[in-house]
Amino acid sequence: MLKNPCWFFLILVACDSTTNKGESQRLIGEVKYATTFHFEANNSEKYLVVSEPWPKATIAKKYALDKPLTRVVCTSTSHLPFFELLGAGEVVVGFPNFNYISSEAFRKRAEEGFLTDLGPDGNLNMELLLSLKPEAVIAFDMGGEANSLDKIQESGIPVIYNSDFLEKNPLGRAEWIKFFGAILGKQQKADSIFNFIEQEYNRLKKIGENFEIKPAVLSGVVYGDTWFLPGGQNWAATFFNNAGGQYLWQEDTTSGWLELSFEAVYEAGYDADFWIGTSTLNSRGEMFGQDERYGSFEAFKNDKVFNYSKRIGPNGGYDFFESGYSRPDLVLADLIKILHPKSLPRYETVYFKKLE
Repeated sequence: MLKNPCWFFLILVACDSTTNKGESQRLIGEVKYATTFHFEANNSEKYLVVSEPWPKATIAKKYALDKPLTRVVCTSTSHLPFFELLGAGEVVVGFPNFNYISSEAFRKRAEEGFLTDLGPDGNLNMELLLSLKPEAVIAFDMGGEANSLDKIQESGIPVIYNSDFLEKNPLGRAEWIKFFGAILGKQQKADSIFNFIEQEYNRLKKIGENFEIKPAVLSGVVYGDTWFLPGGQNWAATFFNNAGGQYLWQEDTTSGWLELSFEAVYEAGYDADFWIGTSTLNSRGEMFGQDERYGSFEAFKNDKVFNYSKRIGPNGGYDFFESGYSRPDLVLADLIKILHPKSLPRYETVYFKKLE
């Protein structure tokens, strides 16, 4: 198959992530919180470097920033808000499975035929993908997508790895707007937007730090015989603590998810002040219907159970998992409003609501 040379203006020059940058290279663009990407320059060449393209990767992915992308496919709903924030929604021409897209703008583009459904993620319709002639596919690899991504690259379409999901700091994940700004030629706008988000987040964080009383927070629900809840270094745990709460597992060193027995969670959290985050259970009735034991928690009895279900798309997609990653300032404001409502008297939550 002939490969269109214009697809390669982002030239992949993969290298070992431990390579010494050398005196001839210097950092360009400031990355303050994100840990899995950065910028480099070598003489007149500028590069975007994704240092950990997938979990525990030992090889970095390095892309020459030669020309802005104007036509791409992306593979995660969490990528879409960055295109919207940068005023570049028209650049996205394909996406796998529209069902979980919450964005009204992208749903409208799909309805009008400007966005093509490429089938299930991990098994993209290659014929459709090739017909779109994208300049790149922006993809994520959580450890098992290598074969499908290799297939895309073998077809002549560059794959740009996005590993924002590996960031532990809410601002670190939001800072990936600079990644998108770089590949779209909108670095200055990306910097400006992130600076605003950073300032708002840190302003709210100071409010959270000043509360003398920090209510105890429980999270998660049971699946089968296991209660899944955020680890102490998880993105969600950081929010709870920054909002002036005391996450019950904040001393845990896990950045992923804990899997505990019901009994262990009950012992630690039966008298927690708030229960925040109940997965797909969006009412107290649904919770009680799944497991009547939930009713024995004080937060349930006292009507202090909240979930990130205020904004759900027509097909069940949670906007919290779409735009929430790019707007940690709004997530933090929501949680402060829940835990300390008098501190933000005129604020209305964006993502979270109390379960009825």
